[in-house]
Amino acid sequence: MKEKEKVPFLSGERIDLRPSDSDHKDLYKKWMNIPEARTFAHNVFPITAKQIEHWFEPSGDRFPDFVSFEMWHKKDKKPIGFVGLNHINWVNRNANIFIRIGEVDYWREGYATEAAQMVIDYGFLELDLHKIYAGVHAPNVASWTVAERKIGFIREGVLKEEVYVNGEYQDAYKYRLLRSEWEEKRKVKTQENSTK
Repeated sequence: MKEKEKVPFLSGERIDLRPSDSDHKDLYKKWMNIPEARTFAHNVFPITAKQIEHWFEPSGDRFPDFVSFEMWHKKDKKPIGFVGLNHINWVNRNANIFIRIGEVDYWREGYATEAAQMVIDYGFLELDLHKIYAGVHAPNVASWTVAERKIGFIREGVLKEEVYVNGEYQDAYKYRLLRSEWEEKRKVKTQENSTK
Protein backbone atom coordinates (compact mmCIF):
# COMPACT_ATOMS: atom_id res chain seq x y z
CA MET A 1 0.00 0.00 0.00
CA LYS A 2 1.49 3.30 -1.09
CA GLU A 3 1.05 5.86 1.69
CA LYS A 4 0.30 9.44 0.80
CA GLU A 5 3.00 11.85 1.92
CA LYS A 6 2.04 13.83 4.98
CA VAL A 7 3.86 16.53 6.83
CA PRO A 8 4.69 15.38 10.36
CA PHE A 9 3.23 17.32 13.28
CA LEU A 10 6.29 16.44 15.39
CA SER A 11 9.52 15.01 14.03
CA GLY A 12 11.93 12.77 15.94
CA GLU A 13 15.08 10.86 15.19
CA ARG A 14 13.49 7.62 13.95
CA ILE A 15 9.79 8.40 14.02
CA ASP A 16 7.45 11.22 13.16
CA LEU A 17 4.22 11.90 14.98
CA ARG A 18 1.38 12.62 12.57
CA PRO A 19 -2.27 13.33 13.21
CA SER A 20 -4.13 10.04 13.62
CA ASP A 21 -5.32 8.86 10.21
CA SER A 22 -8.86 7.51 9.77
CA ASP A 23 -7.60 5.60 6.71
CA HIS A 24 -5.82 3.32 9.20
CA LYS A 25 -8.93 2.35 11.21
CA ASP A 26 -8.45 -1.36 10.50
CA LEU A 27 -4.84 -1.15 11.61
CA TYR A 28 -5.84 0.57 14.87
CA LYS A 29 -8.46 -2.12 15.48
CA LYS A 30 -5.81 -4.81 14.97
CA TRP A 31 -3.43 -3.06 17.37
CA MET A 32 -6.10 -2.71 20.07
CA ASN A 33 -7.02 -6.39 19.88
CA ILE A 34 -3.54 -7.98 19.84
CA PRO A 35 -3.59 -10.48 22.75
CA GLU A 36 -0.06 -9.63 23.93
CA ALA A 37 -0.89 -5.92 24.14
CA ARG A 38 -4.39 -6.35 25.57
CA THR A 39 -2.99 -8.10 28.64
CA PHE A 40 -1.87 -4.75 30.07
CA ALA A 41 -4.42 -2.49 28.41
CA HIS A 42 -7.76 -1.43 29.77
CA ASN A 43 -9.77 -2.99 26.93
CA VAL A 44 -11.10 -6.32 28.19
CA PHE A 45 -13.71 -6.50 25.43
CA PRO A 46 -12.92 -6.60 21.71
CA ILE A 47 -12.60 -3.16 20.14
CA THR A 48 -14.87 -2.86 17.12
CA ALA A 49 -14.49 -0.89 13.91
CA LYS A 50 -17.43 1.29 15.01
CA GLN A 51 -15.61 2.22 18.24
CA ILE A 52 -12.49 3.12 16.28
CA GLU A 53 -14.56 5.30 13.92
CA HIS A 54 -15.81 7.23 16.95
CA TRP A 55 -12.21 8.26 17.73
CA PHE A 56 -12.11 10.24 14.49
CA GLU A 57 -15.37 12.11 14.94
CA PRO A 58 -14.81 15.79 15.68
CA SER A 59 -15.74 16.64 19.26
CA GLY A 60 -16.58 20.25 18.54
CA ASP A 61 -14.92 21.20 21.81
CA ARG A 62 -12.90 24.38 21.74
CA PHE A 63 -10.50 22.82 24.23
CA PRO A 64 -10.41 19.08 23.55
CA ASP A 65 -9.45 16.71 26.35
CA PHE A 66 -7.72 14.29 23.99
CA VAL A 67 -4.92 14.51 21.41
CA SER A 68 -3.63 11.46 19.55
CA PHE A 69 -0.76 10.95 17.13
CA GLU A 70 0.16 8.13 14.82
CA MET A 71 3.77 6.98 15.14
CA TRP A 72 5.25 6.93 11.66
CA HIS A 73 8.46 4.93 11.17
CA LYS A 74 10.65 7.11 8.96
CA LYS A 75 12.86 4.40 7.49
CA ASP A 76 10.15 1.78 6.95
CA LYS A 77 7.59 4.41 5.89
CA LYS A 78 4.66 2.99 7.83
CA PRO A 79 2.63 3.52 10.99
CA ILE A 80 3.74 1.41 13.97
CA GLY A 81 1.52 2.65 16.80
CA PHE A 82 -0.07 5.64 18.45
CA VAL A 83 0.65 7.95 21.37
CA GLY A 84 -1.02 10.94 22.91
CA LEU A 85 -2.52 12.74 25.86
CA ASN A 86 -6.00 12.22 27.25
CA HIS A 87 -8.01 13.42 30.23
CA ILE A 88 -6.51 16.85 29.58
CA ASN A 89 -7.62 19.16 32.38
CA TRP A 90 -7.19 22.73 31.13
CA VAL A 91 -7.96 24.29 34.53
CA ASN A 92 -5.40 22.24 36.48
CA ARG A 93 -3.05 21.94 33.47
CA ASN A 94 -2.52 18.17 33.63
CA ALA A 95 -3.01 15.17 31.35
CA ASN A 96 -2.50 11.42 31.13
CA ILE A 97 -0.06 10.02 28.56
CA PHE A 98 -0.94 6.86 26.63
CA ILE A 99 1.08 4.84 24.15
CA ARG A 100 0.67 1.70 22.07
CA ILE A 101 3.29 0.17 19.81
CA GLY A 102 0.91 -1.84 17.65
CA GLU A 103 3.46 -3.60 15.48
CA VAL A 104 5.03 -6.33 17.62
CA ASP A 105 8.25 -6.34 15.54
CA TYR A 106 8.97 -2.83 16.89
CA TRP A 107 8.61 -3.70 20.58
CA ARG A 108 11.65 -3.21 22.84
CA GLU A 109 13.44 -1.09 20.23
CA GLY A 110 13.14 2.28 22.00
CA TYR A 111 10.23 3.62 19.95
CA ALA A 112 7.98 3.99 23.00
CA THR A 113 10.66 6.06 24.71
CA GLU A 114 11.16 8.31 21.69
CA ALA A 115 7.42 8.82 21.12
CA ALA A 116 6.70 9.43 24.81
CA GLN A 117 9.47 12.01 25.06
CA MET A 118 8.14 13.84 22.00
CA VAL A 119 4.61 13.97 23.44
CA ILE A 120 5.87 15.05 26.86
CA ASP A 121 7.88 17.88 25.29
CA TYR A 122 4.80 18.87 23.28
CA GLY A 123 2.64 18.80 26.42
CA PHE A 124 4.95 21.06 28.40
CA LEU A 125 6.18 23.36 25.63
CA GLU A 126 3.10 23.79 23.46
CA LEU A 127 0.14 22.94 25.70
CA ASP A 128 1.70 24.59 28.75
CA LEU A 129 0.84 21.66 31.02
CA HIS A 130 1.97 21.60 34.64
CA LYS A 131 1.88 17.82 35.14
CA ILE A 132 1.76 14.70 32.97
CA TYR A 133 0.80 11.45 34.64
CA ALA A 134 0.57 7.77 33.72
CA GLY A 135 -0.67 4.49 35.09
CA VAL A 136 1.08 1.16 34.53
CA HIS A 137 0.18 -2.35 35.65
CA ALA A 138 2.94 -3.80 37.85
CA PRO A 139 3.54 -6.91 35.70
CA ASN A 140 4.16 -4.67 32.66
CA VAL A 141 7.87 -4.38 33.40
CA ALA A 142 8.73 -2.95 29.97
CA SER A 143 6.36 0.00 30.42
CA TRP A 144 7.33 0.93 33.95
CA THR A 145 11.01 0.60 33.05
CA VAL A 146 10.49 3.14 30.25
CA ALA A 147 8.48 5.40 32.58
CA GLU A 148 11.03 5.38 35.42
CA ARG A 149 14.44 4.85 33.87
CA LYS A 150 14.15 6.27 30.39
CA ILE A 151 11.60 9.10 30.69
CA GLY A 152 12.15 10.06 34.32
CA PHE A 153 8.63 9.68 35.67
CA ILE A 154 8.40 9.47 39.45
CA ARG A 155 6.32 6.73 41.01
CA GLU A 156 3.75 8.50 43.18
CA GLY A 157 1.87 5.51 44.45
CA VAL A 158 0.87 1.89 44.30
CA LEU A 159 -2.75 0.83 44.01
CA LYS A 160 -2.86 -2.60 45.63
CA GLU A 161 -4.55 -5.38 43.65
CA GLU A 162 -6.05 -2.79 41.29
CA VAL A 163 -6.15 -4.84 38.08
CA TYR A 164 -7.00 -8.41 37.18
CA VAL A 165 -4.26 -9.74 34.87
CA ASN A 166 -3.51 -13.33 33.89
CA GLY A 167 -5.88 -14.82 36.45
CA GLU A 168 -4.83 -12.81 39.50
CA TYR A 169 -5.14 -9.37 41.01
CA GLN A 170 -2.08 -7.21 40.43
CA ASP A 171 -0.90 -3.82 41.63
CA ALA A 172 -0.94 -0.71 39.45
CA TYR A 173 1.64 2.06 39.64
CA LYS A 174 0.81 5.75 39.32
CA TYR A 175 3.48 8.06 37.88
CA ARG A 176 3.96 11.78 37.51
CA LEU A 177 6.28 14.23 35.81
CA LEU A 178 5.95 17.86 36.86
CA ARG A 179 7.01 20.62 34.52
CA SER A 180 9.75 21.68 36.99
CA GLU A 181 11.12 18.09 37.08
CA TRP A 182 11.04 17.90 33.29
CA GLU A 183 12.86 21.26 33.01
CA GLU A 184 15.57 20.06 35.43
CA LYS A 185 16.08 16.84 33.43
CA ARG A 186 16.33 18.87 30.19
CA LYS A 187 18.90 21.18 31.77
CA VAL A 188 21.04 18.23 32.93
CA LYS A 189 20.77 16.57 29.51
CA THR A 190 21.78 19.81 27.75
CA GLN A 191 24.80 20.16 30.06
CA GLU A 192 25.83 16.54 29.44
CA ASN A 193 25.55 17.01 25.67
CA SER A 194 27.62 20.21 25.75
CA THR A 195 30.52 18.42 27.49
CA LYS A 196 30.72 15.65 24.87
